[in-house]
Amino acid sequence: MKLDYQLTTPRLILRPFKTVDLNVFFEAVSQSSPHLEPWLEWCDSDFDQQQAHEWIAASRLSWQHDYSYELAIFDRFSDDFIGTVSLSAITPLFNSANLGYWISHNYHRQGMATEASLAIIQFGFQILGLTRLEIITHIDNYASQKTALACNAIFECEARNRIFYRNKPINGYVYSLIPQDLY
Repeated sequence: MKLDYQLTTPRLILRPFKTVDLNVFFEAVSQSSPHLEPWLEWCDSDFDQQQAHEWIAASRLSWQHDYSYELAIFDRFSDDFIGTVSLSAITPLFNSANLGYWISHNYHRQGMATEASLAIIQFGFQILGLTRLEIITHIDNYASQKTALACNAIFECEARNRIFYRNKPINGYVYSLIPQDLY
């Protein structure tokens, strides 16, 4: 898919990363790492600009080759970087993908994750033709669970060893969406 793709919501612009996003992405990760590290293993105080550069390059390559679709989230009016939302682990055999998101701590509790997630959910169902999306959360990640429910996802189960975190398997909550959940 082309890298000039863009989704617009009432408050947000979502688009593939550009190399010019390096500094705002790195700054957001650095400032948010204490809030995100319990849930995102890659997001810690050691995350550096080289890793941010590699992240953006990998994100763009994955988008171009249809491996995954990660969108950088920007405030529609101020152009501030807010976070990311993605469809990954795309499995053609099951016509499904995983939905993931993270929001800079400055934008927590404002509905930004829900708004961005709903946009990429519609993209997944309408443009990619997927028939199932899963959101996997840590058992103690209440904010992510709240976002999943706000997107109309259905809680399915506590899946054993569903998350591999810090070199060890842990249980995770599985939420799912199918097109009928939105329309």
